[in-house]
Amino acid sequence: MQTDMVNPDFPAGTIEGQTRSYPNSIQKLARYFKAVSADESIANLADMLDRDRRIVAVCVVDDGGRPLGVIRRDKLFLLLGKRFGWDLMAKRPVREISEKAPVFPGDANIFTVSPFLSAAFKEGTLELGNSFVILTGPGGAFSGMLSFQDLSNYFVDMTNGDIAMASLLQERFLASADEVSDKVTAVNAWSLPAKGVGGDFYFIKNLGDRRFFAALCDVSGKGIAASLVVSMAWGFLRAHTIRGGLADLIRTLNVSMVSTFHMEKYLTGFFMIYDADSGELQFADMGHSHTALLRGNTFHTLEKTRVNLPIGLDPAIQPALFRVGIQSGDALLIYTDGITEQDNPEGEEFGDERLLKLVLQSLREEKDLDALLVPALEEFRQNTPQRDDMTCLFFRF
Repeated sequence: MQTDMVNPDFPAGTIEGQTRSYPNSIQKLARYFKAVSADESIANLADMLDRDRRIVAVCVVDDGGRPLGVIRRDKLFLLLGKRFGWDLMAKRPVREISEKAPVFPGDANIFTVSPFLSAAFKEGTLELGNSFVILTGPGGAFSGMLSFQDLSNYFVDMTNGDIAMASLLQERFLASADEVSDKVTAVNAWSLPAKGVGGDFYFIKNLGDRRFFAALCDVSGKGIAASLVVSMAWGFLRAHTIRGGLADLIRTLNVSMVSTFHMEKYLTGFFMIYDADSGELQFADMGHSHTALLRGNTFHTLEKTRVNLPIGLDPAIQPALFRVGIQSGDALLIYTDGITEQDNPEGEEFGDERLLKLVLQSLREEKDLDALLVPALEEFRQNTPQRDDMTCLFFRF
């Protein structure tokens, strides 16, 4: 007896009827709905598969429609194609050649089932692309099958979708940065994640009276996990009024980071407030260290200001703030180490020296820094993959 599980739009169906497939249930991933009685002959099953070459596997069921195993098309015909295979096997019941397969209720949550299947794959009891998972409905009756590859594809598509959404959100974050209000400071900002989304971001907010706040941050890690921290930190900076000053902002952000991520994630960052009327730059380097102040063709790295821990590592930080008087013609570069640590096929790093030469060139030629930096990085790394997120803020006063 052949049982054809039809109407895949309601794949949670059983031999007797159909039940609802819930959005997060593994049943919605079922792609194969053919079943055959355990007593059916191998010859009849082979004839059925020969008539419909789209069928890659069938489930073997007992008289109550409950699954006993799986028969794959390729293995069946490989068996029958052996010498005397047809003569020896054709009249035997299909139960004799069915393979064991994992069985789960069709209404089981996809994310509950996945760890068991992943463990089986690592242990070698499942083969990627060659193994099937059997699903059951009410009463334990067969309700469909999917391959391990189907499950892997689902998670790949879901991950790609999440990355695309996170990337779009990060693009919107950066695009929403304020333009500085003092009219005498030129800003050039650029960011390129290594994995579609990343842990680098910059932020600019006008404070009125020719004052603005800016920050460049580098979150530990890369990818989706880092993007979650970016979203939280960026949202915090957008909502914070900064009326309590720079130290209060950093302390409050640190509390938010620690309470949210329990010191498992952290960020380094350079936070600053610039007052164009007084020419004073107030800043805090929170374990970031990648800055360069250019004055008269001489770079100053602000080394003595590197006394603060990164944000998210200590529940009770007290950030040390520093001030420097800005002169007309000064320039300030803040960047992440993804730029300088990018290597080429010979293993050589891009380095600070190349970056700072490009800064001088941009000033000399009155070009945006990213217009010079992007092609220089591409030419340098050639076919070497981008190792880390890259971000920079460049201010010309």
